Amino acid sequence: MAGYTREFLVDAYLWRFLKALSIEKLVKLEQDAYHDYDKYGKEKFRQYASLDSEYIKRYKESLK
Repeated sequence: MAGYTREFLVDAYLWRFLKALSIEKLVKLEQDAYHDYDKYGKEKFRQYASLDSEYIKRYKESLK
């Protein structure tokens, strides 16, 4: 796995909700995501957040 940072993975997770949720809900979801990352670690967070390699690839392409 590439050296993805905590911030990158949380941003990638939140990306799927950008158009569906209000700013307030996104802020809460971000707080929860950071909490879950800290609690479970990088690998479990990726698994629980469905951040597989294909999803990460699409997210990275969206940043260009």
